[in-house]
Amino acid sequence: MRGQVAAVPRLEGVRLTVPAREALIEAGNAVTRASDLQWHLDLTAPPKGLVSVLTRIGADFIRGLRLATEPAYPTEYDQSWWERGEVVPCPRCGRSLVWYEAGYVPGYRICLVGHGAQLSADGTSAKSTWRTHNPRREYGQ
Repeated sequence: MRGQVAAVPRLEGVRLTVPAREALIEAGNAVTRASDLQWHLDLTAPPKGLVSVLTRIGADFIRGLRLATEPAYPTEYDQSWWERGEVVPCPRCGRSLVWYEAGYVPGYRICLVGHGAQLSADGTSAKSTWRTHNPRREYGQ
């Protein structure tokens, strides 16, 4: 993809509500069925209001995605702040944020285009740092 500086995040074996799946597809993300209850996502542009949680199916805990306007899954548990942050869009361009804790600054991310962002303490939003990175150049790729 033109202008992309980082690899597209892939989430595998994710449980989705129908509205969340439709919002992901409408935003241009690749969504493919993995099984009756699980999906694989290539997350290029997470829709606003997407919530990442843990859900329980039998004895297994899997990631679930739903919209913030939807009710919670019947067996829903909170995730760690850094896991919730994986579905937060870039505050400047709306693209996916990826790990980029340069200098070990917890919560620092860059988007697929290279804009810097800092996750909130609870991982549900991000604030632009107004820095732009080019990891290919910084790491000699």
